[in-house]
Amino acid sequence: MGRNEYQKIIASVLGTRPIFFDRNLAKVLGSAKAGLFLSQLLFWWKKGRNPNWVYKTIKEIEDETALSRQEQDTAIKICKGFGALEVRLMGIPAKRHFRLNINKIVKLLEANLPKTSKQD
Repeated sequence: MGRNEYQKIIASVLGTRPIFFDRNLAKVLGSAKAGLFLSQLLFWWKKGRNPNWVYKTIKEIEDETALSRQEQDTAIKICKGFGALEVRLMGIPAKRHFRLNINKIVKLLEANLPKTSKQD
């Protein structure tokens, strides 16, 4: 395979839709996968019509983040352990909904990230 073929492959990968990922969330949660999962939910929370709940299927999250069901389950457990997330099955058939505890997420970030020094 020549250089042009490699460039075409790289260009096609870079041309796909990137996802939002906040590395600070990963640091606070102690897990890159939990940080990725929560970052993606925060992205949809901003765009959602219901300010309290975000609905995402396992497949949608896997398609968006490449996190398998097991990785999602682990990320959910971590986020719930920090009080940043609540999960509830709602509707018929039951569908997985997530409620983000924004106040808790902000407090976790403020408490665990280094403060920037003011230089006035």
